Amino acid sequence: MPGPAAEKPYRMLYPLRVVLITSKYGPKENVMAAAWCFPLSMEPPLFGVSVSGKRLSHELISKGGAFAINLVDAGMKGKALAAGRTSGKDRDKFVEIPLAKEYGTLGIPLLKESHVSIECRLVRELELGDHVLFVGEAVNIMDRRGGKRAKGLYHAGGDDFVEI
Repeated sequence: MPGPAAEKPYRMLYPLRVVLITSKYGPKENVMAAAWCFPLSMEPPLFGVSVSGKRLSHELISKGGAFAINLVDAGMKGKALAAGRTSGKDRDKFVEIPLAKEYGTLGIPLLKESHVSIECRLVRELELGDHVLFVGEAVNIMDRRGGKRAKGLYHAGGDDFVEI
């Protein structure tokens, strides 16, 4: 009988770093939790995030042409869970969670609580199965670590997380 990994083969790659993806189109802003986010190229600096077409963030990134990757540490675990378990279609997650925001060069929200925020201009969308891979070029990095190295929060599957 196949084990749990056979049911969800992508979990063989876990743990994966948790990030909060922020996006905006017109007046609508959103934040979503993601673990499928990764570097794609050093030069130019390209990052990818895989988002289901069912998500509000999919629409906002596609129409708004930008997204931000906000790194999450263990202290933000509750906020990351809340951002991942609720939809922003009918509510303002920035208010409900709550998350303090600031704006960088692309006019999308960045999370002040995040140690690092990477603003990305959308350069490509690839439909891949039940998700779309958004490819963004980093145009601005807000590094709030103050010279310190911050540990990241990693999703190990289900409700399991580790800090590395």
